[in-house]
Amino acid sequence: MAPEPATALARSPFQGQPQEDVGELVQIALDVAGSLDPREVIARILERGTHAVQADRGTLSSIVGDQIVVEATYGRAGELTWVGQHYSLAYFEGQPLVQKAIDTLEPAFGGRLEVDKAAPEFRQALANVRHVAVLPLVHGGRAVGMLVFSRYEEKPFTGRDRASLTLLGTISGLALRNARLYEEGEAARRRADDTAARLRAAVDAAEDVASQVRLDQVLGRLLERASASVGADGTSLARLEGTEMVIESTPTGELVGTRWPLMPKVLAGVTTGRAVELSAAEYTGAPEGMESVVKPYRRFLVAPLVVGGETIGLLAMGRAADEPFDPAAVQALQQFSTLGALLLRNARLIEQAREAEQAKSEFMSIAVHELRAPLTVTGGYLSMALEGALGELPKPVHDVLATAQRKTEEAKALADELLTVARLEGKVLSPRADLVSVRDAVKKAIVRAHPRAELVRASFEVDDAADLAILADEALLGKILDNLLNNALAYTDHPPTIRVRARQDGNEVSLTVGDDGIGISSEDQGRIFRRFARGTDRMVAETPGTGLGLYLSRGLAEQMGGSLKLESSQTGKGSTFVLRLPAAAS
Repeated sequence: MAPEPATALARSPFQGQPQEDVGELVQIALDVAGSLDPREVIARILERGTHAVQADRGTLSSIVGDQIVVEATYGRAGELTWVGQHYSLAYFEGQPLVQKAIDTLEPAFGGRLEVDKAAPEFRQALANVRHVAVLPLVHGGRAVGMLVFSRYEEKPFTGRDRASLTLLGTISGLALRNARLYEEGEAARRRADDTAARLRAAVDAAEDVASQVRLDQVLGRLLERASASVGADGTSLARLEGTEMVIESTPTGELVGTRWPLMPKVLAGVTTGRAVELSAAEYTGAPEGMESVVKPYRRFLVAPLVVGGETIGLLAMGRAADEPFDPAAVQALQQFSTLGALLLRNARLIEQAREAEQAKSEFMSIAVHELRAPLTVTGGYLSMALEGALGELPKPVHDVLATAQRKTEEAKALADELLTVARLEGKVLSPRADLVSVRDAVKKAIVRAHPRAELVRASFEVDDAADLAILADEALLGKILDNLLNNALAYTDHPPTIRVRARQDGNEVSLTVGDDGIGISSEDQGRIFRRFARGTDRMVAETPGTGLGLYLSRGLAEQMGGSLKLESSQTGKGSTFVLRLPAAAS
């Protein structure tokens, strides 16, 4: 059954309260809620609340954990004083009225506070107080602060004030909490923006470093970007080896390659993977020989470069002014260092691989040169013997020497091929860019292939409707065509037909060589251009070959500014290769 209106009215906290008081509280609520700036909210609470309850002074404090922060105080004359002092909540055990309000979450009224138990800085102000009302600012069932209103006249706070004060405390607690939450949210957003900006800067710096190819370039950019990120005046990068560092790069090249022991504090930082900052006073005992490097700086920052838990280097930065490094900049450096460490490790691995490849190519080149000399001598003596210069030979001996000469020539051809591979991989091959007739180059290649073509009864279909010209090295072009034609003649189980076609394609000329041989399986198509790779077909395995022909041909095409690709192939139906090279200007 619904309550009678009179009963409902009797339960209202504002029963008997003048309508203008309720209206003023509503206006206070609207006024206080009109801002999300905590200081503005505090100022409005104090100003409007002090006048609403006819107090001479109002003081607002926040409760944060086990601390109470006296935020500000306001007098009826209009003076607002920001205090900002912190006290333990235990301090108010000597003020029963304050403690009661915090414990019960209800307004507490009384006479003056315990002056002798107050902090010395408040005793003079409290001496004039005659009556006090303490309002807990409540939100979420707990006190988030309190309002203390003081009257200097003999005019006590009464039960008539309780409803207004209770509502004022609730309004103020909610408004202050909302403002604090908004402030925290804005601070979190700013931190997120700052973090995002630092991450973007770190990624930009890493991309700049990653754009370099050689190790020395990577080292130089690492130093440059690290120095800029923290505002350093000097930088160096060292490789870590146990408890020592080996200087790997400096802007001037000074001390590169020298080895130095690590300071204990730096070593501790390396262990934790964090940057270490040192003042000039802390950076004492510099090893003999480093004084000239250390002396110009008053502040030092050493950041480890860590990849997968392993410290692979140290970035050391110096600042001429005795000013601490900005913590935000150090954090940004930490983020950049993580990316920089990965790039540095990769650059070192690439450099090691390049050096190993260079050494291998040099060894191959030397070995092949040494191999060709005895092969040439052997071939010469065999030719002399077969031509009768050493006297008439019995037929069995002649046949054996002819076989030996043929194998010697094959070995020389293989040596030449290996030498070309070594020069190609060693980046010492310098192709010419001569004007070459495609028609003439194809005709010469077919002539060279003629003896083998006769053995397998091959036929050629050449479409040379247009005599196209390209910019190429004629000798290297000949090697490519020889490899393509020889493959077409070798890998077939019937008399093959080889089709050669040339077409102008923009700034390139495409030369297509197709056959109807055994083809290349789909499994082998992805590997045929690798070094020493051969197909897995039985006929391929039974046919002599080094697996270098297509690898070398593609490399030579690329060296001349072109390309070589397998356009199509189907087992049992043949293959089609396309060689593209720069067209000569009309």
